[in-house]
Amino acid sequence: MKKNILFLSCFLVFCAFLAYWSSCATSSASKVSVKKDLVLFDFETDFDEKTVFPQDAVFKLIAGADGNALHVTNGTDHIEPGVKLLAAADKPWNLKGYHQVKADVTNAGDEEIQVEMFVGNDPDGLKRWYCSDYMDLLPGESKTITVDLAWTPWVHEPQLDIVGMRGAPGKLKTDIAAIQEITFRSRYATSENDFLIDNVRATGQLTTRDTTDFFPFIDEFGQHVHSDWNNKIHKREDLKTMREKEQKDIAANVEPKNRNQYGGWTAGPKSEATGWFRTEKRDGKWWMIDPEGRLFWTVGMNCMASNAGISGTEGREHYFADLPTKDDPELGQFYDKGRWASHGFYQDKVPYDAYQFYQANLYKKYGDTWLSDFQNNIHTRLRSWGFNTIGFVSDNGATQMQKTPYVGSIWIRDTPKIEGSQGFWGKFHDVFDPNFRLTVRKSVESQKEGANDPWCIGYFVDNEMSWGKSGSLAEGTLRSPANQPAKIEFVNDLKAKYKSINNLNRKWNTNHLSWEAFAHDTTTPDRAAAEEDLHAFYSKIARTYFRIVNEELKRVAPNQLYLGCRFAWANNEATLTAAAEYLDIVSFNKYEYSVANVALPAGVDKPIMIGEFHFGALDRGAFHKGVKAAESQEQRGEMYRDYIKSALDNPAIVGAHWFQYMDEAPTGREDGENYNVGFINNCDTPYEELIDSARAVNYGLFEYRLNNKIQTKSAAVNLRTVK
Repeated sequence: MKKNILFLSCFLVFCAFLAYWSSCATSSASKVSVKKDLVLFDFETDFDEKTVFPQDAVFKLIAGADGNALHVTNGTDHIEPGVKLLAAADKPWNLKGYHQVKADVTNAGDEEIQVEMFVGNDPDGLKRWYCSDYMDLLPGESKTITVDLAWTPWVHEPQLDIVGMRGAPGKLKTDIAAIQEITFRSRYATSENDFLIDNVRATGQLTTRDTTDFFPFIDEFGQHVHSDWNNKIHKREDLKTMREKEQKDIAANVEPKNRNQYGGWTAGPKSEATGWFRTEKRDGKWWMIDPEGRLFWTVGMNCMASNAGISGTEGREHYFADLPTKDDPELGQFYDKGRWASHGFYQDKVPYDAYQFYQANLYKKYGDTWLSDFQNNIHTRLRSWGFNTIGFVSDNGATQMQKTPYVGSIWIRDTPKIEGSQGFWGKFHDVFDPNFRLTVRKSVESQKEGANDPWCIGYFVDNEMSWGKSGSLAEGTLRSPANQPAKIEFVNDLKAKYKSINNLNRKWNTNHLSWEAFAHDTTTPDRAAAEEDLHAFYSKIARTYFRIVNEELKRVAPNQLYLGCRFAWANNEATLTAAAEYLDIVSFNKYEYSVANVALPAGVDKPIMIGEFHFGALDRGAFHKGVKAAESQEQRGEMYRDYIKSALDNPAIVGAHWFQYMDEAPTGREDGENYNVGFINNCDTPYEELIDSARAVNYGLFEYRLNNKIQTKSAAVNLRTVK
C-alpha cells in the first residue's frame, strides 16, 4: 500500500513538473513567434525635431496625460499639407515581418477633418495611395489609422512577379525593408487644421509562405485556387444549387411594402405628378419625386452589366487553370479583347486577349438563356434587396425593360485637352476649343439611351474629373503652349483687365517683356501673387464646362435631370458653386464611413446624390478590399447599413448608389482593379450577410428619412430562412 502511495505521489510530482516544463516551453515559443510592436515615434525623451519635415505646416511638441504628442497646424497650399516623419538618412526602417503600421491621431481643432497617413516614399501614385489610409475626425475625437503593408496577412518568400492586379496574394505594397518616411496630412484642407500624432508603430506579424506550386492560382470559375470559403463553387452543379437556394430566399423577401412600380413610397405624402422624375424640398429636406408624384429616395447599384467581369489573360496565361481554348465549342465564345487600360500592366498593350469569367459562369448556371436571365435577375434582385435604381454604366437591355428606374451614362471622350493639365484619369477638357461643344453634342447624341423615357431619372456626364484645388486648372493652362485655346482665352482676359503687360508684372511679381512673350511662357507664377486671376479663370473653366454640357444635354433630354460629373478627390468651392448653377443634382463619389456632414458651399442649396461608395473584405477569396475596408462580409453589411443611415440623416442627400453590382475579377479588370465590392461574386453568388443588412435598412428607408425612425429589422424584412 505504501509503495502504491509513494508511486502515486511521484507520478503526480512528475506530472506537475511536466506541465510546468510544457508551460515554459509554450511561453518561450510564444515569445519567439509573436513579434513585439516596433515603436517608430512616441515623441518622448529621444525625440529629435530634425526628423520632422513640415509641408505647408508648423509643428510643436505638447505634453498630455499620456505623454508627449506632435501638434501639427497645416495650411492649404500644398497637396499634402502636414508633416513627414523621417528615418535617419543612413538607417531606413526595416519593417520586414510586420503586417501593419498604426498611429494615433486626434483632431485638435473645432471643425471636422480627415487625417491621412502614407507609409513609404514610393513616388508611384497608385502604390502611394494603396499604402495609406485616413480617418474622419470630429473636433476632439481620437482614432487609430492602420495601414497594411501587404495585400494579405502573409507574403510569398521570395516575392512573385504577379502583374495586372492592384492587390495580389502574398505581395508587399512597398519596399518594407527600407521605409524612409511616413507622411501625415490634412486631407483636402480648405482652412487651417490642428491635429495631433502619437504612438507611430509597426505591429502584427506578417507570416511567409512557400511559392512552390503557386501557379496556376485561378480555377475554371475565376476563383482563387488556394483557399476555400462558404458558398465557393467547386463544380458546375454547385452553380445550380446556389440558383435554387437564392430563388427560395427571394420568394421569402420579394420587395418592401408600400412601393409603386417606380419604387416610390405609396404610404407617404403625395406631390404633383409630372410624369418625370424631379426634385423637391419638403420641411427642410430634399427629396426626389417619382413620375407618379410619390416621394423617392434613390438607392441604386452601379455597373449592372455582364461584361463587368472581364480580365486580361494575354501574358498571364500561367495564372489560370483549365482556361478553355478559343475554339472550345461551348466556352470559347467568352474570349474578348481588353480595349482600355488607364493604368497598370495592360496600359501599353491595348488591345489584348481577355476572358469574360462572369459571363462564362452565367452560361454554366443558366444555359443558353444566360443573358436574358441576367437581365431579369437585375430587377428581381434589386426589388428583393430593397433597391430601386439601376446605376451608372449598366446593361441597356435591362433598362429598356422599364421595370426599374435607371440613370443614363454619358462619357465625353476625344475632346481637345488642356495640355498642361494633369489628373488620375488624364488631362482636362479644353472647354474654350470650338470642338469641345461639337464633341459634347456627338457624345450626348450617341449615348442618349433614356432620353424622354419616364423610367430614366437623369444622366451622369463624365466621371471623377481632376478639378484639383481652385486655380490649378488655370495653372495648367499657363503651362500649355501659346496656341492652346484656353490659354488664348486666359491671356485675352488678362489683357482686358490689366491693359499693359507692365501692370500684370507688377501684380504677379513677374518680368514678361510682352503679351506675346507671356503667351509663350509655360512657367506658372507665384500662386499668392496671381491667386485672384487664377481663381477667376478656374471658375470660368468650370462654369463654361457645366453650361455647355447642360445646354447639349437638355437639348436632347429636356425631361431628364442633369446629375453632374460624380465629383471625387479635392472638390473646391469654386467648382461646386459653378456646378450648382447648371446641375439639377450635385453628385459625389464618396468613399467614407459616413456622409452625414457632406454639404455644398454656404449659400448653395441643391440636392446631393452619392454616386459611389463601397466596402470590401478578404474573407471570400478576394485579394483587395477596395477603397474602404472591412474585415468580413458581416462587417461589410454593418458598414453599408451605417452609411445609408448617415445619408438618410443628411437633409441634402437624395440617394446613394453602391459601386458595384459584382466583384471585380480577382485577377483584375483592365486597369488592374480587383476589389471585393460586389453584392454578388464572379460566380453570380450573392453575399448573404451583406444582403441581409441592406434589406434591414433599405426596406424602411422612407420611414427613416421622413421621421428619422427606422423599422426594426424583424418588421422591415423577413429574416433569411434559407441557409
